[in-house]
Amino acid sequence: MARDWKSALKAYPIGWLLEEENPPVRYFALKDLMDEQTGDPELSAAKAAIGRYDKVQRIFTKQKPDGFWESPEQPYLPKYRSTYWQIMILSQLGLDKSDERVSRACDFISRFQLEEGGFTIYNEDTANEEYKLKEKQALKTGKKPPDYEKFVSDTIHESELTCLTGNVAAALIRLGYDDERIDRALNWLVEVQNSDGGWLCPYWKAHLRDVHGCFMGTITPLDAFSVLPREKRNSDVEEAIQRGAEFLLMHKLFRADHHDFRIINGSWLKLGFPCFFYDVLRGLDVVTRLGFGKDERIGDAMNLILEKQGSDGRWILESTPSGRMQVDLEKKGQPSKWVTLTALRVIKRVHEARES
Repeated sequence: MARDWKSALKAYPIGWLLEEENPPVRYFALKDLMDEQTGDPELSAAKAAIGRYDKVQRIFTKQKPDGFWESPEQPYLPKYRSTYWQIMILSQLGLDKSDERVSRACDFISRFQLEEGGFTIYNEDTANEEYKLKEKQALKTGKKPPDYEKFVSDTIHESELTCLTGNVAAALIRLGYDDERIDRALNWLVEVQNSDGGWLCPYWKAHLRDVHGCFMGTITPLDAFSVLPREKRNSDVEEAIQRGAEFLLMHKLFRADHHDFRIINGSWLKLGFPCFFYDVLRGLDVVTRLGFGKDERIGDAMNLILEKQGSDGRWILESTPSGRMQVDLEKKGQPSKWVTLTALRVIKRVHEARES
């Protein structure tokens, strides 16, 4: 008889995750760990409570009437406090487009998506404002201002990022959108995939000579593909998934394949929330959601996650931009319901894949 997936744990902290003081975690624990189905009264009540969660309410108190946070000219900066980041956070907290506050925010960022599909830090209007500043500085120092058209074009294209586009597309899908913005974003990500299966930020001058994919540039497109309904994945997307997942798996999610599999970046071993960047748990979450739970190359990463579990069954929040977001969701260095939830989702998913 197959072992229960919880047998691999030091303890199973489900009671802690189901506490009503954190409705988003309670909702996802009911749905993903206890397999409660849509329509279940307890699940529906938890979902309805997310919009009233005090952390969510504090984020929305800082939202402007037009749907943005901080500045209408800059959806990316200040980092963690502006509009892109709030949309990412709200999508991970279980909100959806039925909340009018969410839909206003998502309508706002549409102006920062380029025709080919990538989301940018600057559009033509905001790049024009940047040019005016450069022009003013140049004239003040007696220098010649940069060429206007080249400056604006370069500013926009250098800020059209694969990591940003993947994160925004993943957020929109989680929020329940299924529209041409997502189609354009995912098509663009497929088109700019690197030859090694990973992704780079292709318009950054700093990366012109790079040939090796970037883990941060890779995890976010794969995250978007992983939450895209299977019926929406065309053959190009499926191929991109296979190549992108292979890029991560050949590195065992955190090891250098050409350098005796040494750890590439020690910060990737620190587990965090919200999921903005790359860490080994996010890598595991994405590749197992994409169906690679049986791949033996995730073994080192799985062992690392299991070793990090405390005797009480909980995982610690090791990385988060404390004091830099609109609201801190949890305390760094303390047991984290969000990290624990994600780790348990991964362990359950891997067990089910290997028992199927």
